Amino acid sequence: MGKLELLKSAYGKLVVSNAVFEETVSEGILLGEEDAFLIENEVGKWIKVVAPQDDATVLSKKYKIHEGEAASILLAMQLNADFLLINEKDGRAAAKASGIKVKGTIGVISDCIKKQIIKPAEAIEILLEFKNNPSEYWINPEIIDIAIEKF
Repeated sequence: MGKLELLKSAYGKLVVSNAVFEETVSEGILLGEEDAFLIENEVGKWIKVVAPQDDATVLSKKYKIHEGEAASILLAMQLNADFLLINEKDGRAAAKASGIKVKGTIGVISDCIKKQIIKPAEAIEILLEFKNNPSEYWINPEIIDIAIEKF
């Protein structure tokens, strides 16, 4: 989608688990995904890739979530992060059960509006892009509709 700058503008820095980096960026590069190249270019600048100290397998099995999500939860706990950026429903539930605040893509967009990084009209355009491409963005259309009404 090419909106990586919104994360930088909203939060300044981003810490990504090595498992998520491998899942999304390394595999994305192999598939020729443009966003994967953009993210890789920002690593070491404002994006940092870190492996959690603990093994994600136990948490992954406990909550029946992917290793990348489990690694991100462990890393958020390890770093005492303010919140974890995560969209996937089961991963969000596992993070909350582990005492971590969560934000998804719509939460990021909301923060960008609050910080006057984007205007509500641009936020709605982004959300409509998500809604019109559900297989690419994996965000529940009903949640998108609620957000559009809010913005």
